[in-house]
Amino acid sequence: MDDRLSFLFDKSTDFFCVLEKDGTIKHTNAAFRKALGYSEAELENVKITALSHSADVRRRGELLQLLTRKKEVIGYENRVKAIDGRYYNIKWSLIFDDKDGLIYAAGTNLTDKLNGAAHSTATDNIQHILQSFNEGFFIINNKWEITAFNPAFLAITGLKNKQLKNLTLNQVHSLGITDEVIAEFEAAFKENIPGQVQYFNAHFKRWLQVNIYPYKNEVMVFIRDINSAKIQQLILALEKNILELNASASYSLQQTINELLKGIEKIYPDMICSVLEVDDAQERVYHLAAPRLPRPYCDIINGSAIGARAGSCGTSVYHRSQVIVSDIETDPLWDDYRVFIHPYGLKACWSTPIISSHGTRVLATFAVYYKTAREPKQDELQMIERTTNILRILMENKRNQDSINDQNKRLQEIASISSHEIRRPVATILGLVNLFDKQNLDSPMNREIIGHLNITAQELDSVIHTIVEKTVHLRDES
Repeated sequence: MDDRLSFLFDKSTDFFCVLEKDGTIKHTNAAFRKALGYSEAELENVKITALSHSADVRRRGELLQLLTRKKEVIGYENRVKAIDGRYYNIKWSLIFDDKDGLIYAAGTNLTDKLNGAAHSTATDNIQHILQSFNEGFFIINNKWEITAFNPAFLAITGLKNKQLKNLTLNQVHSLGITDEVIAEFEAAFKENIPGQVQYFNAHFKRWLQVNIYPYKNEVMVFIRDINSAKIQQLILALEKNILELNASASYSLQQTINELLKGIEKIYPDMICSVLEVDDAQERVYHLAAPRLPRPYCDIINGSAIGARAGSCGTSVYHRSQVIVSDIETDPLWDDYRVFIHPYGLKACWSTPIISSHGTRVLATFAVYYKTAREPKQDELQMIERTTNILRILMENKRNQDSINDQNKRLQEIASISSHEIRRPVATILGLVNLFDKQNLDSPMNREIIGHLNITAQELDSVIHTIVEKTVHLRDES
């Protein structure tokens, strides 16, 4: 580094550091080390993620992609942990140099500026505790103006420090505040009642939980992302309901699966779900359930052939593996089907085969369509896996039940044959035996009786053969 630049680097009151592309710290200046309490040796070869707040680490990948593409990022905020465990909110300007593969970062300490209104009444310890929270925290007065907030609140709203100044809560549109949440705030102000409410943020499409604590003429609020836990809760409730429907004789397989897909679409509003059943010959797929997929499109693909380039579903059956088509417009698997999907604005389709427990055949496909070109996230892949397992249970249970019903029907047929078809020839034989003339064995009547016995015996043999055939067929299918 140039001596003059090095002098400015070390004497500046702003934070400076040089990082490798993977985040390893190469150099820091005195202001950075003094504020955070580390020595130069303690920071050497440490990755910056080790000092970052856990809630900010997840954003590092996005920052690196942005830096690699644009070469510079201005105004990036994150929390850095000091040696005493406290967190400092730093606003960074970063430059990525392709030649040496290094990231040069200059930062301003916002910690004292952030929550300035609350700083006069709160101790430094409380301030640092709020800084370190994963939960968003903010305070509003009785005019609904936001008077204080922590970095986690900025992360939840997707806004920067300057953007929140002079805003009321209703103006923070990214929070997606619902009428139910507004009612909780009004109760806190009017009745001094604390409250808790969970709601779906339509802006970010995530579930949030808000805890509200009134104090004098202000309300302190903790807000956190509960999306993962809430989704799991909703999925468990849906699965329980579906298994109960499956046990009900009043619901057919198609009706049960339709309810399952409607439940998934309610949990994941952007998803459009479909189940196609595979025929016994493993050659074609047929519509089984698709609550929101356009009916004309369902009719067109109904009975489509399975193949190596047969859209997402036909291909997934052919390869017996999941097929992720993130962009229908460009994927060659959809060349023969793209014209059918175009009118409905569907851009992505992920299809997963539902394979029988013994792995002998593909029962159906579970497909998820989107109106945007995209790949699945990890939680969506987990949901798809759970859904295919439920669908396998439903379909095999139905097949087993059908098999049991068929076996019962055949058993009833065998019982009917046994009770009626055998009784008649046996009664005939018994009657003919009673007519047999034991004193005159060579009488014409005895010869006629023997002829009738032979015919009846053949009839009885035929009945017994039929019973044996049905019994063997029943055994082979069980």
